[in-house]
Amino acid sequence: MFLVYDLVFLLYALVYLPYLLLTKRGYKGYCMRFGLFSPAVKGQIKAKDNIWIHAVSVGEVMVIDGFIDQLRKNYPACQIIATVTTKTGYELARERLKDRALVIPSPIDFSFVAGAFVSLIAPKMYIVVETEIWPNLYRQLYLKKVSLGVINGRISDASFGRYKAIRFLLKGILNQVSVWCMQSQKDADRIMELGAEASRVVVTGNVKFDDLPKDLDSPVSSLGKDEVWWVAGSTHPGEEEIVLDVYDKIIKDDPRWRLVIVPRHVDRSAQIKELVTRRGFKDVIVIDTIGQLRSLYSKASLVFVGKSLCVGGGHNIIEPASLGKAVIIGPKVENFRDIVACFKEGKAIVQVEDAHGFEAAVRDLCADAAKREALGVAARKVIAANQGATKRSLEHLATCMDSRFRGNDNV
Repeated sequence: MFLVYDLVFLLYALVYLPYLLLTKRGYKGYCMRFGLFSPAVKGQIKAKDNIWIHAVSVGEVMVIDGFIDQLRKNYPACQIIATVTTKTGYELARERLKDRALVIPSPIDFSFVAGAFVSLIAPKMYIVVETEIWPNLYRQLYLKKVSLGVINGRISDASFGRYKAIRFLLKGILNQVSVWCMQSQKDADRIMELGAEASRVVVTGNVKFDDLPKDLDSPVSSLGKDEVWWVAGSTHPGEEEIVLDVYDKIIKDDPRWRLVIVPRHVDRSAQIKELVTRRGFKDVIVIDTIGQLRSLYSKASLVFVGKSLCVGGGHNIIEPASLGKAVIIGPKVENFRDIVACFKEGKAIVQVEDAHGFEAAVRDLCADAAKREALGVAARKVIAANQGATKRSLEHLATCMDSRFRGNDNV
């Protein structure tokens, strides 16, 4: 099986690598993904006993930000090795985690590369965020008797369909994981249906409810005396046009409003700036750097969270909600269905069905500060009611750790 997997992965790599070069999605240090480490990096890795935590991209990096602080507290003798896959995630991790973890690219999942990583890092435990399944890496960890834990585990609708098609291959791989800390009962049921043993699966909640904003320094100027900000965060293609259409009507009713657009992929910022210019807007800000969204949310009076109107999936609404902001989302939030359900139950969010409903909701909230305030108060109550997943996850991970490295017994 693993030989066939290596061959399939090789064919994929032969197609993907030219695309990577053409689109400039590689980054400094990318060669480490193939197990090519400098002597200096090898020395850093070997300097201490290691706990290895993996985050694929920006969203997962945000999850491990606060989680790493707790790992360091509970296992002070260990160094944290954080691996990240995407360019934007890697750059953000290097910036945010530089004083708390050694950040390196994640391994390409060839058996010999995965084996090289495991041998070099020699982790006391491997922790992966949100159900990244890498057969060769899991196997190498298992052969080296390294405990493997999943935190904030979830199985999206799309992933579940794909995984079900290869369920007969997954059972052995899934049971190389010592503990599955899943976000919801639905996620737990799905991972068990795919083959994970029930004794290895627990529901701990969503760590993102514990990951509250810290650094709120804004990359843009402070608010003008009479300005109020509408931040459209993590937007995707098609959503900026809708937002600008609505904003054009908003400022005719109330010119105090100022729009800030934060695209999910910053390489689209130039394209969005051109759109803004063509539409004749002089008071719209388009952000072209990563890692600024939280601080911008802190200044907002109204927030739209993207990938929910035109592109399916949704993005994290907990960040603006934790700051007591009025939040609007579209209908396409399947990757955050359980989180959205919590906020809807608490009457702490506005979800619309289409662009027409979006316009009506935005205009209503822009005109009614009391409604915005009520949504923000309700949102903070939902956050408080759902916290504690970090603590619960650490308790379950502690049962898998060698007793010599447990450090703090009050995990």
